[in-house]
Amino acid sequence: MSAFLKGLAEQLRRLTLRRSHQLMLLLFLGASTLSVATYRQGAMRELPVALYDADGTALSRALARAIDATPELRVLTDPPPTLHEAELALTRGELCAVVLIPDGFTAALKRGRRAEVVVAADLSNVLTGKTAQRSIARVLATAAAGAEVSVLERLGTPPASALARAVPITVTEALPGNPAASYASYVAPAFAYFFVHVLTLFLAWSVLWPPVPGRAIADAAGRFAACALLGLAAALVVTYGVLSLDHLAPASSPSVVVPALLALVLGDLLFASALAALFRGGLFGFQVTVLLGMLSLMLSGLTWPWDAIPGPLRALAAAIPFTPFGRAMRVFFAGRAELGDLAGPLAWMGAQAIGCGGVLALRGAVRKVVAIARHEEVPS
Repeated sequence: MSAFLKGLAEQLRRLTLRRSHQLMLLLFLGASTLSVATYRQGAMRELPVALYDADGTALSRALARAIDATPELRVLTDPPPTLHEAELALTRGELCAVVLIPDGFTAALKRGRRAEVVVAADLSNVLTGKTAQRSIARVLATAAAGAEVSVLERLGTPPASALARAVPITVTEALPGNPAASYASYVAPAFAYFFVHVLTLFLAWSVLWPPVPGRAIADAAGRFAACALLGLAAALVVTYGVLSLDHLAPASSPSVVVPALLALVLGDLLFASALAALFRGGLFGFQVTVLLGMLSLMLSGLTWPWDAIPGPLRALAAAIPFTPFGRAMRVFFAGRAELGDLAGPLAWMGAQAIGCGGVLALRGAVRKVVAIARHEEVPS
């Protein structure tokens, strides 16, 4: 037990007092803070739009005001003088969208004909382009419903029935699992915990590299325990500190959140150890760990649909602890979950731990066989 405590104390001292490790911790804190602060606004706001009203009627002006009143959009008061110049500005990225209300728009509506509004969006940036496109379409759909209600009422439909006939279906979007146009609630936690994941892998390699021949198992266990404590502390700082920059906090209690965070940290330590054993440590093993750590966010299914990821890459991602943790995070962050609600992801992480333990056991057995063959003493 004394070897365990000695290893724990020594590793904590190294991680907190060595300048290189201090820099690593500062980089982690800075990266996670910047990634979360990026989404502090929550959603796209004030995207520049050039609107041209060739109709010049009260209805077309009301439509222009409605587009400008949308929080995501900002109709320019001094748009480019011609549509050609607006198209060039759209190509240069100075505008997110161009809207043209053609002459005869109101007349077409009054005569019951299809009225057309031309919308061109800059989709070179999918996020801003789709946001502008969706916001404009929502305003136009509302205006179309209002026009249809007016027509129905003129034809004698009671006002109470006109709206139901014009808009027979409504959509409710503000649900716990739906960000309701806010990107912070599902992107910021993913990025923040990704940095916890990468930090923990680096912490593991502070023990694994350079290898120390003859290091006692109890001493190594103490050093990994120190890494686990620091990794868990970093995860808690992110959960209840850094994410508060976006006014985010888990809906579940700490009795659910902390075990999930601890499972990620312990899983990462085992994962890094298994990679070190598989590739016999050294620079190449560290490089493989860094590569898989960097790819883990993309492969986890948090930023891209899991089913759309090619099968071989899904198989690779299934071995990385961050993948099942991403599933657990979606559960404990969005609603009041119990530990039983995380049974699936935790069981997945347990299977990963067994696999990593098998790799370590196999590596130890091979070393013993080689040492016996060479008539060497095997460290206990």
